[in-house]
Amino acid sequence: MTARISGGVLVPLCSPCDGEDRFQVLPYQEGLRACLDAPIDGFYVCGGTGEGSRMGTGERMQACEAAVELARPAGKKVLVQVGAGDSETSLLLARRAAEAGADGVSTVPLPGLSWEEQLAYYAELPQASGLETVLYYTPGCTATLEQMKQALALPGITGIKSSTNDFFFTMQLLDAKPEGVVLFNGKDEYLAPAVLQGAEGGIGMWAAAFPGAYASIYRHAAAGELTEAFALQTVLNRLCCVVFRYGLLPAFSAILEHQGRWSRVFRQSAGEFDEAFRTAFLRDALPLIQRLEAARKGDAQ
Repeated sequence: MTARISGGVLVPLCSPCDGEDRFQVLPYQEGLRACLDAPIDGFYVCGGTGEGSRMGTGERMQACEAAVELARPAGKKVLVQVGAGDSETSLLLARRAAEAGADGVSTVPLPGLSWEEQLAYYAELPQASGLETVLYYTPGCTATLEQMKQALALPGITGIKSSTNDFFFTMQLLDAKPEGVVLFNGKDEYLAPAVLQGAEGGIGMWAAAFPGAYASIYRHAAAGELTEAFALQTVLNRLCCVVFRYGLLPAFSAILEHQGRWSRVFRQSAGEFDEAFRTAFLRDALPLIQRLEAARKGDAQ
């Protein structure tokens, strides 16, 4: 059987909210539409960028349904992150994702579980949804390589998203994963190196703001076009350096606002910024933003 989630670039969708942190479906779909003219392969719903852990269960179901409604007719895949505070809610979200027509489900490690309990949850998830299942190795994950080899060998587990800060651990996962299991790189700062080492895809925050540039880095790297891949990777990494000087969430929000998009995408006011912040940040970041945006037109080199 041909895998539905086989790699490529999946854009992690932001989940816009109002002043009371309630999910807003119309700007959510506008954000999805903004990515459709880039050479991406699909969307990642309710992950870290999409703040799934901060959304209500009903909101997460709505986000899944809204993504499928627009993505599937455009020929794009939908992978839904269903990990929640407990296994019962996570399995419910997985079943609802299948009912909505998603192509696959993904999960972060659930809080408070022993490794044996975590492994049992991983085993139950593909059975509950009937869909391909991609594990998410988050930056704070403490599972060892041997434990992840156990998890990736479970029936129905078809992939892993690796967002560890340890690039060598990602390489170890690439070396250890069973044949047919795909690895999505989740650390944007080393997208090109990860693809050159064998990563089959990428799911990263900056794809939501610059889908054209992100897809270009991935596709150039996959084709062995090192000069082109690293030219854009260097621009993205320089922007990341500026962003982290100012603060990731307000800087990301300011970029969305600059692009004319809904900028309140982080709950509890985490991404708020003022005029002084906007002016100073864009003064330093705008030339890099413009180069990444130009990748849509093929003139970013």
